[in-house]
Amino acid sequence: MEALCLRVSLLLLVPGLVLSDSSDRHATNQSDLGSYLSTFSGIESSILLTTRQPPLSNQTVKCSQQTKIAETFKYINTVVSCAIFIVGMVGNATLLRIIYQNKCMRNGPNALIASLALGDLIYIVIDIPIIVYKLLAQKWPFGDSAFGQFLCKFLPFIQKASVGITVLNLCALSVDRYRAVASWSRVQGIGIPMITAIEIFSIWLLSFVLAIPEAMGFAVVPFRYKDEGYVTCMLNPTNKFML
Repeated sequence: MEALCLRVSLLLLVPGLVLSDSSDRHATNQSDLGSYLSTFSGIESSILLTTRQPPLSNQTVKCSQQTKIAETFKYINTVVSCAIFIVGMVGNATLLRIIYQNKCMRNGPNALIASLALGDLIYIVIDIPIIVYKLLAQKWPFGDSAFGQFLCKFLPFIQKASVGITVLNLCALSVDRYRAVASWSRVQGIGIPMITAIEIFSIWLLSFVLAIPEAMGFAVVPFRYKDEGYVTCMLNPTNKFML
């Protein structure tokens, strides 16, 4: 009888322990889930606060220090530009004078070399003085006047045309030297061949045509900096040609 009572009490005790253990686990799981949800909601709210920043106002952000060109850079650039101007003027002008005065040097290769020297001379005479003035004065020459607008378009036009003249003349010289080596029996006489004259004319015409878009895109653009008005020559993004 005592053994039967002991068995019955054990049977009643085990389910109670199981139920209490499951209830404890359920409560623990609920508390863990609640803490996880609260943590996740806190992270989510912090992300929302981080990502949903109010839009910045339309105020102009000014530099803490005034922008300027270093004096050392200006002097070094000016000295180098003046040296290039003097050497380029003397060298190219002397070369053109020698070819012009000596009839025996008027042939196809020398005509291409003279064309190359003339293109460099035009760039040196026109562009370098304007670039040096703009660097030293820190303003565009003649401002936004009619002549200033003309210079703003003429300067990049001459720059790109000079590059085209240089590259195409060098290519023509390479082709001419190849022809001279391939046909070694050809005797080079005095005078400029017709094909060389056509090449030089085509080189200059093509260089000027390819430089036209550069001139059309540049314009004198006014702007304000530290409550002062300035003008500069640059590619104008509002230009109809750029759209």
